[in-house]
Formats: sequence, structure tokens, C-alpha cells
Amino acid sequence: GLMNIYTMEKTDRLIGDWTVPASWFQSINAMFIIFFGTTVALFWANRKLKGKVSTSLFKMIIGLIIMGVGFFFMTGATAQYEASGSSAMYWLVFAYLFHTIGELCLSPVALSFVTKLAPVKYASIMMGIYFAMTGFGSKLAGLLGEWSSSLGEYTIFTGIAVTSVGLGLLVLLLRPRLEALTHGVEDEETAVV
Repeated sequence: GLMNIYTMEKTDRLIGDWTVPASWFQSINAMFIIFFGTTVALFWANRKLKGKVSTSLFKMIIGLIIMGVGFFFMTGATAQYEASGSSAMYWLVFAYLFHTIGELCLSPVALSFVTKLAPVKYASIMMGIYFAMTGFGSKLAGLLGEWSSSLGEYTIFTGIAVTSVGLGLLVLLLRPRLEALTHGVEDEETAVV
């Protein structure tokens, strides 16, 4: 995607005389998942032990906002590139860090949320729609990469960041009404545990 191209063409990957291979940056997400997966799970479990209930919707909202913040780091990378002709690696590392933590808050919870809310006879269809939308998102990401040549990376990264954070905050405001529509699915889970 666009971040891989950005890593290859516009990031200063030199450490001394050695150039960090661009492909290594694709492993950062997996590395952060290993390092922070348990930490994120413990964070939510600790909140629950303290009596602060974090619903699935709340976790997804927080994940979306955190991922949006990650794109602000890419905006910073683009600004540095436009000013000096290359951007530092730390911009990408921080972007991947925030994307990974956001993904850990959102992705597993979203999949579980779909199965909880879907009527039993439609569960398979709803899961299929969930994965189809993931595919649609990948297609949209490819289109955004194409549009970056005409709109500019700064505009694309800023647009993604503002949209993600803005939608996250909007859904946060609408959260009480949206949680009422779940018909107590979260309450049933809490009672079982």
C-alpha cells in the first residue's frame, strides 16, 4: 500500500552506512502485536477489575481513534519529506505502533461483536458481510494510494487521520444510543463472567 511505497521511496532508512530494507517495515506490525497484544488485553481486563466496564463498542471507538492518531504521524513524515527531501524512520515506527494498538483494540472485538449481535440464523451471512467489508476497505486503500499521486500524500494521510478521529469522536457521542440498540448483549456477557 501507500505506506510501503512511502517507506521505499521517501524514508531515510540509513543507520550509519547500512540501509534498512524497506520490507522489514512490513514486519513492524507483527512485532508490535507480539509485544503489545497481552498488554492491551491486560489493560481492558484491569479496567474491568476496577469496575470500569468497557463495552465492545467503546473498545472499537478507542481503537479507531488510536489508528487515526497513527496517521497523524504519517502527516508529520510527509511534512518532513516536503521540507527536507526525506523523512525519518521514527515517523513510520510511531505510525505502525499506533495502528497496531488501535487494531488490537478494534479488530478482535469487532469480529466478536458481529457474532454477538447477529441473529443465530444470520450469523454466517453477517460474518461474510464483515469480511467482504474488510475486502472493500483493502480496495479503497488501493484507490487512496492511486489518488496520492494527484492529491498528494499529505492530503491523503491528513484526510484519513481527521476522518478516523472525527468519526470515532462522533460515535463516542452517539454511544449511549447505539449501546441501547444492542439489547443488553454486553450485560449478558458480564453476567456470565
